[in-house]
Amino acid sequence: MLMKLPGSGQLEYLIMTPFTPQKRDNMIAWLAARCDFPDYGKMLFYELPKDKLIFGPNQISAMIDQSTTISQQLTLWDQKGSGVIRGKLIVIPIENSFLYVVPLYLKAEGTNFPQLKRVIVATGDKVVMEPTLDEALSSLFGTASPQTGVLPAQKAGAQSSLSKAARDQAMAQLAEAQKAINALKQLLANPAQ
Repeated sequence: MLMKLPGSGQLEYLIMTPFTPQKRDNMIAWLAARCDFPDYGKMLFYELPKDKLIFGPNQISAMIDQSTTISQQLTLWDQKGSGVIRGKLIVIPIENSFLYVVPLYLKAEGTNFPQLKRVIVATGDKVVMEPTLDEALSSLFGTASPQTGVLPAQKAGAQSSLSKAARDQAMAQLAEAQKAINALKQLLANPAQ
């Protein structure tokens, strides 16, 4: 994946993996292996705070399975004549949180060519499934479009449920997520990797 490491100002290609404790599902750390010269092969281990619960891949998978909207759609697609292939869950650190992305492919019976049908995106306790990564991020963060960076217009006389600081923070996180979208699109477009 192409991303900026904490404390770094430049994008670099990394291979990342989350760590969970034995017999527990929460994430306690993540490891990044650098793939660009001159730091090729160097590994960085980021330990997460012990006083904060951070969902691990199994917990996010369970949240996806428990979503009635998502599970109904997967059941509908996974019937005779087609099959659903759940891609690898990608854990992306963004500032002080994590974004979880899972591509969903649909494969017709008798073919070896799966087609990307949906993208599931999760953060914290919210899970959404949309046709594209852009739409999933918009749905997750409640924005009109991740490329515009503009929150939806408020109804006349309605009070905002978010403070200006919370909106600014959400927009900053969305901007960081947008930087990773192009690399994610490449990962999602190639299910064989």
